[in-house]
Amino acid sequence: MAGVVVKGRFPRRQLILVVIANTFRYMFYGAARNWIRNMGSIAPALGSMALLLLMAGMAGLGGFALYNLETIEAGQASLLHVYLRDGAPNADVNSLWDRLTLDPRVAHVDYVTRAQALARAQTIPGLVQLANASDSNPFPASLDVQVKKINDVEAIDALARNDGAVDPAYPTSYDRGAYQRIQAVIWAIAVAGLALLTLLAFVAVAVTMNSVRAAIHSRRDEVTIMQLVGAPRWMVRGPFVVEGAITGAIAGAAAGLVTFGLAWAGISAGPATFTQFAPGVTLAVAAAAASIVFAIGMGLGSGSSLISVRRHLES
Repeated sequence: MAGVVVKGRFPRRQLILVVIANTFRYMFYGAARNWIRNMGSIAPALGSMALLLLMAGMAGLGGFALYNLETIEAGQASLLHVYLRDGAPNADVNSLWDRLTLDPRVAHVDYVTRAQALARAQTIPGLVQLANASDSNPFPASLDVQVKKINDVEAIDALARNDGAVDPAYPTSYDRGAYQRIQAVIWAIAVAGLALLTLLAFVAVAVTMNSVRAAIHSRRDEVTIMQLVGAPRWMVRGPFVVEGAITGAIAGAAAGLVTFGLAWAGISAGPATFTQFAPGVTLAVAAAAASIVFAIGMGLGSGSSLISVRRHLES
């Protein structure tokens, strides 16, 4: 009697769901279980990556604050104070006002009286003692000239400083090298920070690749069997890439939380002082930086694992 083979009929939708569930179980659940099992070899990669991401997060907040500080300093450096001579005739002051206002390089000109100059000095740290040291007002009246481009400040200074209405002893507030010195310091800090982060990134990637290589060698038999039965490359490589992503995600989450926590502590301890020290850094900016750190961690971990998998599984 000939055997009869009965072929079961399964709904296509159910078949797809079963395939997706099995793939998820193998790719993610199995990868998470192996990650926990290999914690000893993964711990160095996790620690180095968390340190790198923490420094990257703090450097990002610091760079954002430096950018805002540079913008503020550039705005202040492009504001030229032209100090008027005591007793200067109104006609001379008006003539200078007209020449500066009509210059296309000037955005606007404001007249500051001696009383207004004194009131402004009393709000600036370091000038309060000078303002209170004398019974008379030591601050002259001035024309505050807002220049459109900082590179034109020198030309406007040359236009105004020799005018008859200007104080010959102390004509303007122009300091030729002030903004250049600020830029040089900021660039030096940025270059040093970038070099340090690059070195730490190299160390983190190397340690992560070594941990993935150790995991591959410990499961060499399993990988060989899957290759022999014709498993596709993504199925062989996938769990290792997921393990790297888990490492990066945990490191990124830890570094992001610490970054946000430090920013929150600084803002809560002294909002006014923190704003002067790190202008523009708010809780929203800190949360965005923490999210970026988390995303970079996942990308760094999965990318390092993929490089290691392609190198060692195909060798």
